[in-house]
Amino acid sequence: MTKIMDAGYIKQACRQLNDRLIDWRRHLHRIPEIGIDLPETEAAVRSFLEPMAVELQPGYEGIGVVALVRGRAGDGPTLAVRADMDALEVQEETGFAFASCYPGRMHACGHDAHTAIALGAVKFLAEHRENFSGTVKFIFQPGEECMDGAQKMIEAGVMENPKVGAVLGLHIGGLWDELAAGQIGTSDRPTMAAADAFDFSITAGGGHGAYPHQSPDPVLAASLAIVQIHTLVSRAVDPVDTAVITVGRVEGGQARNIIPTEVRAEGTVRTLREEVRKRLEKRIGEVVEHAAGGQGCGHSYTFHRAYPPVKSDPAMAELVDRAARDLFGDADVRRITRPSLAGEDVALFLNRVPGCFFGLGGSNPAKGILSNHHSPTFAIDEEVLWRGTATFCLAALRWLERS
Repeated sequence: MTKIMDAGYIKQACRQLNDRLIDWRRHLHRIPEIGIDLPETEAAVRSFLEPMAVELQPGYEGIGVVALVRGRAGDGPTLAVRADMDALEVQEETGFAFASCYPGRMHACGHDAHTAIALGAVKFLAEHRENFSGTVKFIFQPGEECMDGAQKMIEAGVMENPKVGAVLGLHIGGLWDELAAGQIGTSDRPTMAAADAFDFSITAGGGHGAYPHQSPDPVLAASLAIVQIHTLVSRAVDPVDTAVITVGRVEGGQARNIIPTEVRAEGTVRTLREEVRKRLEKRIGEVVEHAAGGQGCGHSYTFHRAYPPVKSDPAMAELVDRAARDLFGDADVRRITRPSLAGEDVALFLNRVPGCFFGLGGSNPAKGILSNHHSPTFAIDEEVLWRGTATFCLAALRWLERS
């Protein structure tokens, strides 16, 4: 066995990289950007990659960064490592010296850490490229939070040239309570939910608040619809299944004494099974229709399918599980049994090729570090970053060797 395939060697080498990973993560944390076009983030990632002398694929400017680490001569198979880069519209309240430079924007979900961890894997593999065959394609993806970043990169051809045969990704933080700081979690069952959206509007002619008998009231109809929508999980879903419906935005009206002409609402639906997903898509529409019709109002309803549940391929999950156990020991590797109802567009990659999306515990209550995702105080234990890098490296090398 060459030293590059030795778990002990990889563990030591990646642990020594951790200060660099922290520096990269903190640099990115200061410059959070939202959505698809992340010019400052992309420029930073490219600058970090430049001294590693890896191939940057053209054609992704404005929709991400793609770097190839090619092994020794010969085509060989290709495995992709995907890391998301975008941030959130959250005002940071951590008080960190490296806090966001931009008001109202923050890396409140750990994507800065994902990018740093993947950069570490690029560095390690690039320094050992003569010791393995095949290619590792690193996909630095924007727009995970806005639900279309993965799709845009797939449409641009990121799974081709060279053709990707498998994919790895991770999420750090506190999505899975089962994972303590630094622990790796895998599963071959759904670990994150389908994240869909819906919106509806209820309309009427409008009128004076003192004469409610002269116009149907869309506020009342929308209120009835919202209350009934929130009963669907308890009354339209099998109790052994899992689902979440949240109406997160309601807008309508101009003044307290005017019956408005329209009320609009937006919500999210999280499910783990396609049958439940389809049923709720239908039933939400029926509730809106009946609530509007019962009050003499008009309505519209749209269900936006985003991406499916995150489910790893059993063989790939086992590959990552075994690699992590060899790196860190059985005590620091867990099987995820309680899925998160958060969504992740990495599912679009996993639906195309076998892959594994694993967890890396980032909360550390003993240090006062609580990874409450999308919170203005979101934080991670930076001392565990290297563990993600090491897991990527050993799992990727083992896959390349066997393929």
